[in-house]
Amino acid sequence: MKLNKNVNQKNSIFKNWLVILVAILFIILPFIINAYWVDVLFFFGVYALLGLSLNIVLGEVGLFDLGHMGFMAIGAYTTAILNTTFGIPVIVLLPISAIAAGAFAWLVCSPIIHLRGDYLCIVTIGMGEIVRLTLNNNPFGITGGPNGVFGIDFPSLGSIFVVDNSTKFYYYIWLIVGLTIIGLVNLQRSRIGRAWNYIREDEIAAESTGIDVRSYKLLAFVLGAGLAGVAGNVYATKLMM
Repeated sequence: MKLNKNVNQKNSIFKNWLVILVAILFIILPFIINAYWVDVLFFFGVYALLGLSLNIVLGEVGLFDLGHMGFMAIGAYTTAILNTTFGIPVIVLLPISAIAAGAFAWLVCSPIIHLRGDYLCIVTIGMGEIVRLTLNNNPFGITGGPNGVFGIDFPSLGSIFVVDNSTKFYYYIWLIVGLTIIGLVNLQRSRIGRAWNYIREDEIAAESTGIDVRSYKLLAFVLGAGLAGVAGNVYATKLMM
């Protein structure tokens, strides 16, 4: 028993040091690599955030979602349209993009949340294609069609801090990724995370123990879509460089 406790303590210390070393590496990387690789690591961060958002749906609950990029697009276009039309600051639009993507997920997933396996795959593929085609056809003249939307501002806190170069965008996205990982680890250990895991392992057994399977599935889609919307917000602003 004491031996197991010592092993667990050593593993915990090792993990903590590993996290610290990785964090230090990410902090100093922009100073030892050129601008091209800083940009590459920025986009790696965007897709890491997108992967974390998809992991909520696929990894935690075990639901197949092949239209997840549609939620990222909703976040990106929400940012682009509201910033260029109404001048709302991009940082303020971070949570708004998440809410817009999450609301869209709730709207489209509520009728299909009972589907499983291949059937859910097919419907989510269709959903992603509907989003792509709709935005590409420039509805109401607000999405810019194939050309997209131009003139999005950089993320800023007034004149105090402006994310306007590759290095700042690098730190910006990886800060968001780091905070997201911390949040998701805590969520995984919570009652919600445990309920998701029960549903993933045996949906019928989970329902028989009183877990509201439908609500927890829908929550996973909404949270995953919200994070994808945040990724879309950051991605859209970086394209203006």
